[in-house]
Amino acid sequence: MNSIKTLLVGAAGVALLSVANAQTVIHIAGANGDRVATVTAVKNLLTGTLTYAGIAATDTASNYSTFTGGSFNGTPVTIKLAFLGATGGIKAVAGSETIRFLPDGATGNANTNPLTATNSSQYEEAVPDFTTSTNFQTTSPYIDTYNGHFYTELADIVTGVLPLNFVGSKNFPTDNITTAAAQALYLRGLIPLGFLTGSAGDGNKTIFALGRNLEAGQRYGVLAEIGLGVNAVVKQYQPTIASGVATSQTLWPVETTDSGINSQFQGNGGYNSGATLVAGLVATLGPTAYHVGNPNASIGYYVGYLTPSDAATAVAGGAVVLKYNGITYSTPAIQEGQYTPWIYTHVLYDPELSGISRDLADAIAANVKTTAITAAQGILLSTMHVKRDAEGTLVKTTYF
Repeated sequence: MNSIKTLLVGAAGVALLSVANAQTVIHIAGANGDRVATVTAVKNLLTGTLTYAGIAATDTASNYSTFTGGSFNGTPVTIKLAFLGATGGIKAVAGSETIRFLPDGATGNANTNPLTATNSSQYEEAVPDFTTSTNFQTTSPYIDTYNGHFYTELADIVTGVLPLNFVGSKNFPTDNITTAAAQALYLRGLIPLGFLTGSAGDGNKTIFALGRNLEAGQRYGVLAEIGLGVNAVVKQYQPTIASGVATSQTLWPVETTDSGINSQFQGNGGYNSGATLVAGLVATLGPTAYHVGNPNASIGYYVGYLTPSDAATAVAGGAVVLKYNGITYSTPAIQEGQYTPWIYTHVLYDPELSGISRDLADAIAANVKTTAITAAQGILLSTMHVKRDAEGTLVKTTYF
């Protein structure tokens, strides 16, 4: 009897220890454009000594990351983040579909990217508890029934304003792009520099379009802003870069994104993050690249679009942030309605989400809204004097 009692007491002790050390794992999807603000909010909200694991040297630069060792509202939590894209996160949450995260036990900053991992031990598949996004759900196709799958209408908390910058590549010779030029560039994939300068002497200098893939909120924001619409089929280039020179290029091959969206047409795909797009904007074009579309071209350049934090990296490499319709990007210009390339950031979740996951979603939304958006060079909602109802729609004053 004594031995049985000892075994029972020992088992109870192990069970209590297990409960005490139990971790609540919360899975969060998101858009690349939300990465800095979301990671900042997580670190603002969790107490304890956080340990980061990811696929990049710094946590705010990693598309896949895990934070362990922290607590939220007194509960030990492990936070797993997968910044696969603005619409990809919406698709996963609204459709209860699994996406990849870092596996349990991941350490350091040199983990295998779950997206490209071929060994199941290098990733975990899970349905996200909630998502951050730089799009409204209605911008995506993932609402009601789409392709035979039902998508829940998500609760949407608008958390901040994220500016967008048109950026010319290294040594770009002018400083402005117009709506008409942007439309022509992204519909055809290339335009003469003279379209921007008004000089006939620039007719054989070519600008090529770079851009994001079909999961990127920034892509939808830009296409809506320039009047092509979020569903526009575009032509964007994929350069091959060696030692800072685009040695060749082709229209972006037809591709399928992380969440299963097929681009269908050559040129309609693009980079999966702003950080990777930067590489094209700090490159110079070699003759094989800039002769594409015009064998008489004497030089070539790229134009792409980035958030301010990625644009700053590009500028450090020689790229140029462009005015839009003659208006220089600045926070006051956005707040007062002069500069219109910008999008909202969001936290979205199933209205039936409950418990600590919902509490954390609401807390992240509140922290981004009041604080963390500024870490991404975004703008606090409370300082905006204009608003809009969706991507690219009319900018309206809030003064009256």
